[in-house]
Amino acid sequence: MPGPIDAVLAVTYRCNSRCTMCNIWQAEPQDEDEITHYRRLPPSLRSINVSGGEPFLRGDLPAIIAAIKTQCRRGQIIISSNGLQPQRIRKLGQQILRLDPGIGVGVSIDGIGEVHDRIRGVSGAYERAVESVRVLQELGCTNLRLAYTATQGNAGQMVRVYNLANELGVQFTCAVAHSSDHYFGTDDTVVPDGELLDEELKRLSSSELRSSSPKRWLRSYFTSGLRHFVAHGRRPLPCDAGRDFFFMSPRGDIYPCNIRDEVMGNLRESNFSTLWTSDQANRVRAAIAGCSICWMICTARTAIRRHPLQIGWWILANKARGHLEGKSSIEAPGRISGRIP
Repeated sequence: MPGPIDAVLAVTYRCNSRCTMCNIWQAEPQDEDEITHYRRLPPSLRSINVSGGEPFLRGDLPAIIAAIKTQCRRGQIIISSNGLQPQRIRKLGQQILRLDPGIGVGVSIDGIGEVHDRIRGVSGAYERAVESVRVLQELGCTNLRLAYTATQGNAGQMVRVYNLANELGVQFTCAVAHSSDHYFGTDDTVVPDGELLDEELKRLSSSELRSSSPKRWLRSYFTSGLRHFVAHGRRPLPCDAGRDFFFMSPRGDIYPCNIRDEVMGNLRESNFSTLWTSDQANRVRAAIAGCSICWMICTARTAIRRHPLQIGWWILANKARGHLEGKSSIEAPGRISGRIP
């Protein structure tokens, strides 16, 4: 079986925020992988999200990044952070950017000012997150983005955060809150206001599509996929979790994705190749075949890579029209209309 190309690595479940849509901060302390275990990762990885909890709470984060880079030489690394400790980010960021100036950082911002503070459960969280972005810019980090998660508590804030990203000169990514027993610690998704969210996603997708950047065109498609997921409760492209993608917990448990709680194996107990081709891993793949319960960038990215013609036609058709209309209804593979009705 070919090796996976995409992964989310939770290097810690420790977290210094108190988010309304995630209960990681309430979780029991968990053993964290020694640095040597990151040298067991598959070299096939091309996209690696180093996440948490809050990854910058690990003082050995630069050593973890170095180990990942040694094993996954062609992998693009993105660190996801809540940005609550700008000075700690400055200290560790200097070391990390010396390893690779192209390493990316995504700072979570879910609204402007008090809205973000309320969702993150920390007074002053917004100001500190913006300061962290500026600190990283001062350090020379050019692969920067604001990461927005839509919940019931920040309706109407997406476009405002998108505009903030443009003002700061950084990229913008978005997601809708999902439930997950083993990762987010939630078994209930708080769905934002559907009509307002659809309008914001439509505006964002149209704006990205009007740019001259192919990367932003792909984000336009992903954002329209979010419209489709919110409207219909299913993803617009098949999921290859457990094949192209995996999620790893701080103790080395390998899951097919962030959402499903079936364990494929543990990297402390086996090398990755043996784990990935084991009977247990194959049973998990069979159990989740056809799963359509999420549309998140970690698994959407690999799905988009597998359907380049469909995505290409969608981009060409919608750029030719110049805008997106109505409720999202992205055609399934094999039924390509090239437009959103």
